[in-house]
Amino acid sequence: MIGPTTIAGILVGAGVFAFFAGLASYLTHRRWQERLRVNIGRYTDDAVALEPRNRQGSDRIILRMHEMLRGLSVIPGLRRRLQLAGIEMLPSRFLFIQIMLGGIVGLIAMLLAPGGGAFVRVLALVVGLVLGYNAMWPVLTVKRMLRMRRFDNQLPDAIDVLAGALEAGSSLPQALNLVAREMPEPISTEFGRVVVDQELGLSQQEALKRLVDRVPNDNLDMLVTAINIQYRVGGNLAQILRTIAFTIRERLRIKREIKVLTSQGRISAKLITVVPFGLTAIIYMMDRAYMSTLFTTTMGRVMCVVALVMIAFGYFVMNRIVSIKV
Repeated sequence: MIGPTTIAGILVGAGVFAFFAGLASYLTHRRWQERLRVNIGRYTDDAVALEPRNRQGSDRIILRMHEMLRGLSVIPGLRRRLQLAGIEMLPSRFLFIQIMLGGIVGLIAMLLAPGGGAFVRVLALVVGLVLGYNAMWPVLTVKRMLRMRRFDNQLPDAIDVLAGALEAGSSLPQALNLVAREMPEPISTEFGRVVVDQELGLSQQEALKRLVDRVPNDNLDMLVTAINIQYRVGGNLAQILRTIAFTIRERLRIKREIKVLTSQGRISAKLITVVPFGLTAIIYMMDRAYMSTLFTTTMGRVMCVVALVMIAFGYFVMNRIVSIKV
């Protein structure tokens, strides 16, 4: 007959064994998750890992440059900007283009600088380097704004596709895959990345969180929050998605109405800002001697600076007045 001491020893031994087995399983799971995140990061963000290594010429230089720059703190932010703009390009390639533009513009500015003084040429070189290096940022900003606007307009239709697929009996991953296949760019690309993340092993919550991190959109954040809450507490997800799509459409409609109602104020702000410069140019071409006093005397320069500050302040104030967030 087994005594109480033996039973207690067996229980203690089983508890110790279960503890160490659980600890080993936890460490193995953490190590697997870290390896999975690294592999997914290479697949989705680090395109150099997928490119062939036998390239020659400038491509090999760019790949080596990418290897050297991949650890810099600016690379993740630059990669995110390129993704938001829909530009399929390595961050190192974009930096290489920026550096080349800076060098070319700086050299041209130095050669075309008026006068023969070294100070003027060096100043022109520095200004040209700065302008050339930053010449791509306005293009990147405009492409990002246009892409995010298209994404915002496509989101209600994508939610309707999700709801329809769920009502037809599909699972949420299958519905996301349907959006990635049927919807146009850019929403198909972003939801396609969610599908790829899930296929590579990330959970649904992690894949959707990565989507929200990539695309800073309030409507998308509301959608992902609703999906995560429904995943925890349950409910009719299709009906929830229909309600969210209706809310987003109403929000977009109100935004368009506000844009129409405030168009006069925005146009007035632009006209009031442009008119002084246009009048100055016209009067200068008509009578240079009369306008030269404004640029050659101390009082005239002070007046120019004050006028520029007041124009900028007025433009800022008028834009703030007509800027209404929904």
